[in-house]
Amino acid sequence: MKRSGRGPVGGASEGNRLTLYTDGDAAFEVAYEAIQHARQRVWLEMYILEPDEVGRRLVEALVEAARRGCDVILLFDRFGSYRFRARHAAPIRKAGGRVALYNPLFPWRKMGRKIAPFSHRDHRKILIVDETGFTGGRNISAEYGGPGPERFHDVTLRLEGPCVRDLASVFLDSLYNATRDVPPLPPPPPPYPDGVFVDVLELNARTQERDLDRAIETRIDQARRCCYIATPYFIPPAWFRQALIHAAHRGTDVRILTAGQSDVPHARTAGRHLYGGMLASGARIFEMQDPVLHAKFLTIDGYHSIVGSYNIDQFGGKHNLEVGVAARDPVLARALEAEFHATLDQSIEMTLDAWKRRSPLTRFIQWFLYQLSRI
Repeated sequence: MKRSGRGPVGGASEGNRLTLYTDGDAAFEVAYEAIQHARQRVWLEMYILEPDEVGRRLVEALVEAARRGCDVILLFDRFGSYRFRARHAAPIRKAGGRVALYNPLFPWRKMGRKIAPFSHRDHRKILIVDETGFTGGRNISAEYGGPGPERFHDVTLRLEGPCVRDLASVFLDSLYNATRDVPPLPPPPPPYPDGVFVDVLELNARTQERDLDRAIETRIDQARRCCYIATPYFIPPAWFRQALIHAAHRGTDVRILTAGQSDVPHARTAGRHLYGGMLASGARIFEMQDPVLHAKFLTIDGYHSIVGSYNIDQFGGKHNLEVGVAARDPVLARALEAEFHATLDQSIEMTLDAWKRRSPLTRFIQWFLYQLSRI
């Protein structure tokens, strides 16, 4: 745990319970149900909030919570949620809730303050409802669940126990940066006697707080049996790439799942430039074909896991706010392993021979896009 000007951010605790949701419909339903039963607070931080059917249902739930007297706060990133306008947020404010923008493009619109260059974004996904927390990679959009088929495949983690206070501190840190006006940090919920160890970690490129990076690197360095990574955009920082290569050289079963059909095709193409070194080390790479992979997690040796918003990519490491939940929990690790193996049925394994047979033009395009991604 570290301290900023306004207090602790993140932290570690024993006695927690974690529940993994891999289905978007189920994840949204449990979140809506929690909001409908909220009595004290509903704090939501989101990168993408769409004014579609899923977003409208969320706004309605926030409005009702505010009318019941809950402390309702919505913080969203202006760039990621560019379609969510002041008129969509107006019912929340009218009901007594609070709405804030993170690093708005036009700060004179009075819902936030400009604090950094345009490239600095709030990529976190956090929901605090009384003594329950949620985080992961899932944005608020019909593409992640709700009516019709899901376009994106993602995971959401529900947190219960003292770690919810640590997650709330990360939310308040974002809100403080955006507004300089935050409510008190709530007391920690009581621990569960059979609960597990959880460390809530942040990454803040603007202030160079890199607890999440350090935790990921440490756990990969400790991997012995297996290390499974899911990331939609495989453009890793050098430290991450080297940690995986060293683990593979030790004989660890290193497998990387990334997006084959991607919402950011140039990121997929750029990432393929790096496949050769990874495959030569003994690591295995799989590209998920359908739906589009958007999950971000790692699980190691059937015991350690990290789930959150961080793609472990160069752009996020340089520019974003991110959050991750690290746990020592064999139940969660087994669930993530099962999820990882299930998605391999929808994936194609990359091979070193095929990578070496790329045409000169393909090599150049991949190299060029990779160089651009490093800017």
